[in-house]
Amino acid sequence: MGKSYETGLVIFDKDGTLLDFKETWISIIQDLFRAIDAYQPMTKTLQERIEDALGIHVEKGEIDGYGPLAMGTFSESNALLTYCLYLEGQRWDQAQQIVDAIGKEVFSSAKREQNVRAAPGALRLLKTLKSRGIMTAVATNDKRADALIDMDFIGASPYIDLVIGADSVENAKPAPDMVKLICSEFGKSSEESVLVGDTIMDALLGKNSGVMLTIGVSGIVPSEVLEKHVDVVISSLENIT
Repeated sequence: MGKSYETGLVIFDKDGTLLDFKETWISIIQDLFRAIDAYQPMTKTLQERIEDALGIHVEKGEIDGYGPLAMGTFSESNALLTYCLYLEGQRWDQAQQIVDAIGKEVFSSAKREQNVRAAPGALRLLKTLKSRGIMTAVATNDKRADALIDMDFIGASPYIDLVIGADSVENAKPAPDMVKLICSEFGKSSEESVLVGDTIMDALLGKNSGVMLTIGVSGIVPSEVLEKHVDVVISSLENIT
């Protein structure tokens, strides 16, 4: 990065920051399609509808960095999936039941272990921060329980002090609730904390929380866009030493 900063707390986003977003989520969505097919034929029309709704293109391996999958909560994504099934002729309550059932299947521990991939440099950076006595936390719009499983599967759990999900607070990103909760747990102030994320939602979280520094990891959001919203842009966690 070419710059030096002193902090006692680094807060990380999960997907796209500590996890390789595309490698992880393209595989998960493919499993999702297969699971849906057991309840509702996965036609080309339905697949395209779901991809458009979530902001993803499986065949091209593309994820919209401004879309619901990248920026939204698990509840919002579930609502979009439910609506897609409703448009296929499912009753709303039946569509909700299907989404709940496939969620339990696709996001089970066994399935998650097959799909999650650590982002380049993630483990090395976490180990380095731990060795320096710097506290680390995860703030994600995913469920806390699922985030804990993901961190365990990539081998990051020993180096992370706290994980907070959208279901841990009243208001998810970009509200400051997650950062406030993390800081209160550690007896730190947001002004002495660093936030690392890969979307504009993370940048807004940092701004709304008043953190000392926001670092954007380019990827699903281009660096020229991120640099308008964060203090520092990097191409990989490997750039942080």
